[in-house]
Amino acid sequence: MVWTKHLQNSLHRFLLMGLALFLFPSPVLSEVGFRSDLTFVSRYIWRGFDTICDDRPALQPSFTLTFGKSGAWLNLWSAFALKDTDFVELDLIVGYQKSLSKGVDFSAGLGYFTFPSMPNYPDKNSTTPEVYAGISVSSLPLWPTLTIYYDFNLGDGVYLTLSFSPCLRLVNERFQQVFYPIIQIGYTNQYQSIRVDPGISDICLGISTDFGLKGMTFTPSLNYVIVPNKTINNENEIWLGLGMSWTTN
Repeated sequence: MVWTKHLQNSLHRFLLMGLALFLFPSPVLSEVGFRSDLTFVSRYIWRGFDTICDDRPALQPSFTLTFGKSGAWLNLWSAFALKDTDFVELDLIVGYQKSLSKGVDFSAGLGYFTFPSMPNYPDKNSTTPEVYAGISVSSLPLWPTLTIYYDFNLGDGVYLTLSFSPCLRLVNERFQQVFYPIIQIGYTNQYQSIRVDPGISDICLGISTDFGLKGMTFTPSLNYVIVPNKTINNENEIWLGLGMSWTTN
């Protein structure tokens, strides 16, 4: 799809509406909540791509507003390379989630992704919009989720994921901990302009758990991605993550 000036202006108006909700939430939307996150990753791996060259670690701050029972939320997300302190990414995402029936959830959203470290930022070569929609079925074994993304500019195509994310509980008389394993398979026909071949792009394996401490939640994770598509990444990747979050309503 051609990323025209008209499309860009329309998207900017939509995102400004979302930003207005972020700054001036409507009283109709009760119980506005706020969540802040800070995640350290030993490598920034995204859809199989090693996003920051030379396997550099990154910090990923994030701020989210949730609008009560409306199911709407607004997120500001960013990434900074720790080596050379590059400002890698700044994203604004407007999302919506709704329960369709017991154990079946629908989600959808619009993101505007920007890459401040690229030359001539912001322009059409350093910004891109993407929409997504997904269905999650927690009533089935392994909690499957199917999500489709469409990038209108830089990726210019579809990215599709099928993931499985059951909960594992370890319980005894003195100890109880929940672990969240995930298996995610990605398919892409995006980024063909930079000679990425369409097909299975990445197979992600990971496990994480949560610890509460003084009103904060700490989430360590171990992740491994198999990249069968060597036009995306010529090697498989393993990385560690540590997230910290704080939530209020």
